[in-house]
Amino acid sequence: MSSKTPVKVDESLLLNWGTRIGVAARNEGVKAAQMEGLIASLDSIEGREALLVTAAFALRQAERLGTGRNMAKLVAQAMLEVYEARGGKEEARKLLGFAKWVYEALPRGIRGRPEQLTLSELLKQVIGR
Repeated sequence: MSSKTPVKVDESLLLNWGTRIGVAARNEGVKAAQMEGLIASLDSIEGREALLVTAAFALRQAERLGTGRNMAKLVAQAMLEVYEARGGKEEARKLLGFAKWVYEALPRGIRGRPEQLTLSELLKQVIGR
């Protein structure tokens, strides 16, 4: 299979990782610019390897800025999982874009561990079910 062959990555995987990353970022007080920087890092190199670069960038930024360490680990895990599923920049951009939506929509202090959260669980929590 060529690296240019389009692959359909399960949408629920992208949404659930986006949920986890967005909640972690909100709970850790990550700045919006950090979220934008993650999305922009996908364009730093060509090809699917950009996902791995984005993972490394997230870890670097968390250490450099001293905030968002849990979020950075989640980004790294997500990018690696999408990469191993043969996904590319389009899927990564969708995942990180959704993470930004979640980040922007939520107040701080969502209950539970972001590492285990799914989109449906988050929605139930937000609407009080």
